[in-house]
Amino acid sequence: MTDFLLFLGRFHVLALHLPIGIIIVAVVLDFVARRERYRALAQAAPFLWGAAAVSAVVTVALGYLHFAEGSFAGASGNAHRLLGTTTAAVILFGWWLATRPSATSLRLVVGVIALALVSVTGHYGGNLTHGSTFLVEYAPSFLRSLIGAEIKRPKVTSVAAADPYLDVVQPILVQRCGTCHNGDKREGSFSMASYESTLAGGDTGRAIVPGNLEGSELYYRITLPADDDKHMPAEGKTPPTKDQIAILKWWIEKGAPHGKSIGEVGADANVEPLLATQLGIGGAAPAAATPAAAATADQELVGKLFAAGFLARQLSQSDARLVVSVNSPGAALEKSALDVLAAAGSQVVDLNLQNAGLDDDGLATLGALGAVAELRLSRNRITDRGVSALARLPKLTSLNLYGNAGVTDASVETLGRIATLRHVYLWQTGVTPAGAAKLRSARPDVAVQLDAAEGIAAVADGAPPAKN
Repeated sequence: MTDFLLFLGRFHVLALHLPIGIIIVAVVLDFVARRERYRALAQAAPFLWGAAAVSAVVTVALGYLHFAEGSFAGASGNAHRLLGTTTAAVILFGWWLATRPSATSLRLVVGVIALALVSVTGHYGGNLTHGSTFLVEYAPSFLRSLIGAEIKRPKVTSVAAADPYLDVVQPILVQRCGTCHNGDKREGSFSMASYESTLAGGDTGRAIVPGNLEGSELYYRITLPADDDKHMPAEGKTPPTKDQIAILKWWIEKGAPHGKSIGEVGADANVEPLLATQLGIGGAAPAAATPAAAATADQELVGKLFAAGFLARQLSQSDARLVVSVNSPGAALEKSALDVLAAAGSQVVDLNLQNAGLDDDGLATLGALGAVAELRLSRNRITDRGVSALARLPKLTSLNLYGNAGVTDASVETLGRIATLRHVYLWQTGVTPAGAAKLRSARPDVAVQLDAAEGIAAVADGAPPAKN
């Protein structure tokens, strides 16, 4: 029964538009009907006010059911609830006045008050949906100061001078996660309204554990496969880009610094161009990174990959290497297509062959892709024989074998020999808990995920496993 009531509550966001539209029409009609030639329109007033009142009461009731989820808190949530209830009461009063022809003038005043309440209530509702900074995000400084909003940080002119949290990480989190995790809307009791609350996390544990990537729930969630129920952000919202995930990884590994400059913290040569792009600073890459920053992907190769049934894009604005995935998941790849992929050689660093009808013979072709770091092979027809071919990949750090039932404990030794491997996903394979335990024992630096309930086993340095 509780779930059904919460289900009904979700319809609040649809129902709320109905009383808004009706009350606007009712007030306009009352104003126009004051003129003699339109006096006959006043006959529709009781019907319009009645419809507005009934729909307002239903909307408020659904709103209270929606609030019962417990995700809404803070000043905006309380104000939206109070003002919404008040608006419904005022519209009910307007309906009562609409049944009394002598109260036309008073009803017009009540209508204006109702419109004002609808506007203010909608503002606080928008805060809950889009975050409290949505309306003033691009407002000039004098206006932000006038209304008491936080003054926007001045634009930094160099990567070294930027604050890693305030200038880089916080804007990413607000953009990608802020609509569900802010001071007024706290899905899973998690708010990103401040540095402290971002680190603290919510119902599922610590969102950020400085220096501990595997123990950081936020990083775990955003790097899950997109079709995983626990992947964040959920419900079709735009996830962080590959570059933004790389920045978050760097920030966590550096100890989640705040109140220092990037110059003090230090940024690797491969991360600095990403930071420059995120900050909107041109030409900020160090000399060592300049060739990559100026390079563009081989368009002839991209065209060949597309013709063979793949989608390919440049890794980032500063890195011309390729991210490749199958164009039509579910359709088996032909040998000719795999040959084209093999010819890409050192250009492919991120490869997604999920549900591509791939078998062991086809997988052997991937041994030629010496630059691949992230490889997704979920839901194919791979067995232990095919996994043995992966030992030839010299830079492989993340491997997803989800849904390949032919991969068993016999592959544990092979996986253990891949020196660069740091993450392996083995859901719905033939690998047993004993086999996974053996891999963890042999390679404590590898995060092994055997099933969704277990989560990533973050055994490195004695770190606790990330929660689901």
